[in-house]
Amino acid sequence: MFKRLRKSLFQRDTTIRFELDNWYKWYKEPLKFHNAVLLHLENEGYHVETIKVVEKVTSNTISILLIDGVQYELKIENALLLGPTQQVILKAASV
Repeated sequence: MFKRLRKSLFQRDTTIRFELDNWYKWYKEPLKFHNAVLLHLENEGYHVETIKVVEKVTSNTISILLIDGVQYELKIENALLLGPTQQVILKAASV
């Protein structure tokens, strides 16, 4: 029951959202940020594979992942009103 509630709160349609505990300079070190997200997802029980990680950040897209067989784009969103948090957004890639 709690798993379904958590899933409904944090997963809407084809989007997964969560916040990281630590602050990462994703704009300077996208690979380090990507690895932190990977570790978080694996701890949550997802099967994750990396397809591509950008070397130089030119947008808010950091990498492309395959999560439980579905392709997602890892994006970043800074929550300005909530203090120093980083909200991770994983959106299913359009086919």
